[in-house]
Amino acid sequence: MRSIINLLMRYMETCPFDTGDSDCQTVLDQLFWVYRDSHESDPPEIRNSFRELDALLRHLPLDDNNAVFNLCCSLCTAYEYKAFIDGFHYGVQLIMQLDKK
Repeated sequence: MRSIINLLMRYMETCPFDTGDSDCQTVLDQLFWVYRDSHESDPPEIRNSFRELDALLRHLPLDDNNAVFNLCCSLCTAYEYKAFIDGFHYGVQLIMQLDKK
């Protein structure tokens, strides 16, 4: 396995990666967006939570409603991205530890 890793490292040094998308600076960024696009529908617990949030926000003026909703969605997206990247890092650490044995 070490020889494959070395070959890949040499390849990446000679052929730099170009995402072609300013929003995706790394391969992990692209993997995350592909993951998100392939999971467009939310599971029931998330849909139910959004319904609860919507019920609470109905009592706010529209501008405040939009501000709170957008902030909530931004936080969810940031957390989802962090969890995805962290999961990948844990996987790499696991592979590295297994490779040492």
